[in-house]
Amino acid sequence: MSVASAIRPAPSLRNPRAWSRAVRSVTLCAMLAISLRPTALLAQAVAGVGEDAIPVPRGSLRIGTGGLWNDYRDAWSRDGLGGAYGKGPLMGALNTERLGTGILATLSDAEVALRTLTGQSSFQLSMGPLEARGQVRQSIAPITLDYGVTRRLSVRLVVPYVESRDATQFILNRTGLGANVGANPAFGTTGAAARAQNGALVTQIATARTQLAAEITRCANVEATGCDAIRANPAGAQSLLSRAQDVRSALLTVYGDASRGGSPVVPITGSALHTSILGTMTALREEFSAFGVAALTAAGPSPAALIYGPAGIANIASDTAFGVGYERLGDTRRAGIGDVDLTATWLLWDSFRADQVARLLTPRRGLRSTITGGWRFGTAGAERTEDAFDVPIGEGANALLLRSTTDVLFNGWAWMSATLRLVRPLEDEVVTVAPARDIASTFSGPLIVAPATRALGQRLDVELIPRIAVGSFFGLSAGLIHRRWSDDQFTVASSGGDTPNDLALTTWTVPSRSLTSATVGVTFSSLASFARRRARIPAEVIYTHQFPLSGSGGFVPAVSSDRLELRVYTGFPRR
Repeated sequence: MSVASAIRPAPSLRNPRAWSRAVRSVTLCAMLAISLRPTALLAQAVAGVGEDAIPVPRGSLRIGTGGLWNDYRDAWSRDGLGGAYGKGPLMGALNTERLGTGILATLSDAEVALRTLTGQSSFQLSMGPLEARGQVRQSIAPITLDYGVTRRLSVRLVVPYVESRDATQFILNRTGLGANVGANPAFGTTGAAARAQNGALVTQIATARTQLAAEITRCANVEATGCDAIRANPAGAQSLLSRAQDVRSALLTVYGDASRGGSPVVPITGSALHTSILGTMTALREEFSAFGVAALTAAGPSPAALIYGPAGIANIASDTAFGVGYERLGDTRRAGIGDVDLTATWLLWDSFRADQVARLLTPRRGLRSTITGGWRFGTAGAERTEDAFDVPIGEGANALLLRSTTDVLFNGWAWMSATLRLVRPLEDEVVTVAPARDIASTFSGPLIVAPATRALGQRLDVELIPRIAVGSFFGLSAGLIHRRWSDDQFTVASSGGDTPNDLALTTWTVPSRSLTSATVGVTFSSLASFARRRARIPAEVIYTHQFPLSGSGGFVPAVSSDRLELRVYTGFPRR
């Protein structure tokens, strides 16, 4: 979402006059193109992919069905805050050689505490490498009904049945050798022994500190006896009090105490990291003993016996100890009725005077132009906030629909359609993750779900589709589609006590973005043959393939689409 730079959107689509000027400009350009072609143009026997301005005959019903399959594994986005913008794998931001605080920010305190316990200032916590492969698939089966009310007026109803699937897969620590921390045994109903061991250690450190502080106070009296060690190194005794407190705080952060667990991950038993912590405990015990304090006898905290394996990332997402809060993570499916469109189309101009037999059989240059208005009913289901990578079956917002299409016939085998399309959603109320997260911040902190006012940005499409007829039955099409979404804005209610206390940001914006795609297709049509009374059924079959060229702005999925349509007419006129 750079062909896009050559297609200029209307300067102000919020201004109806600007929209009207854009429609008139397309129409005038089309009329100029015809005036520059002196050769006679032949009949238009076959339609093509995308929108066109061909009217539905009066009293005729066009029934459409088929399938639309969308798929994407890549997206245009930034590689970090203020980073370079480009196309990459959909889940590329979560691919890492070391799953640690870069993705699980809630482990930052544990990493700092482990640096204190080991004396390694550059230590980096790791649960092993994370492989993330993202793919989204969507299939849409629309039922379309078009009815010609008059020669110039027709109405359309589109009811889509949508199935969407997130086929994302995660593999954590495939070999089992890349982690330096594992599951904290102090959590869960079986963690009583681990909590007791950790509690005894932190209690002994607290007792040792208390006893040493009392000895320092006692030995301040010059008549006190048994104070040779403290009087020989008073600064060392004070330093030990401070370091012991730091160690005790770090142990509480990582391991917890007798009543609760600390971090969800701790060093693995027998690992170099755990051995280093045992060394710290030994040194601390010897230093207290040197000052005559023997309260610290425990060997060390309870280490991890289990590491997170290939499927562990799903447990991490749903485990409350990690503070993420999702119930599902990838490989999910949704199905149901999507957003329903009801529109009316008015034929502004038609060189064939809405005579479908003349359009199909009479050699004549031609120009058609239509204007369409309508309403989108936001019937799609609400966002699943408990699903990290939910793929909606629609926007679920009511919207105003406007469209203008102009067809230009250059000769008997070539013609072109130009379409401007505007979708303007209405403001609505939703329950959403607040604030919105991108893929890189999926596990960045506790999940907050809140009611919000949603104002989706309007969408503008510019579509140019040249078409070629191959005889009376087949047609080929290819073209460009440029689509731009304006900013989406979300505002969390700040009154009535609905706003979570820990939600600092009450308004956020999903930035504008755009996508430029190419489309190619082939059409079979029996309409011309039916008009000549040589075919029994007036029908069209259209196959379309659409693929992305470029994206810009915010997060833009690189969607590829395949579409197969069957359109059958009743009451179609014949010669």
